[in-house]
Amino acid sequence: MKRKNSTHSLELLKILSNSTRFNIVLLLASGEKCVCEIYKNLNLPQNLASHHLGILRQNKLIIDRKDGKWIHYSLNRKNIRIVNNLLEQIISTKEKRSKC
Repeated sequence: MKRKNSTHSLELLKILSNSTRFNIVLLLASGEKCVCEIYKNLNLPQNLASHHLGILRQNKLIIDRKDGKWIHYSLNRKNIRIVNNLLEQIISTKEKRSKC
């Protein structure tokens, strides 16, 4: 893996290591949600949910869409695939090393 891609993947993993952000991503895996659905489902204050959504959005793990006064969030599948590919590469590398 190229160093630039590796650094970017590591940053994405750091962001997802926060349990609130990880749970938001898991929730959005089932489809687009507005902030009211997110904070209610995760039993968070609205401002805390918005804070974590901002971090996820800033790091391009989620995308947003404005609809009137509501903002709807969904996964940025491209960057989620980057994290997935990194994890698959780790598993693949380990499997290659453990074979005699």
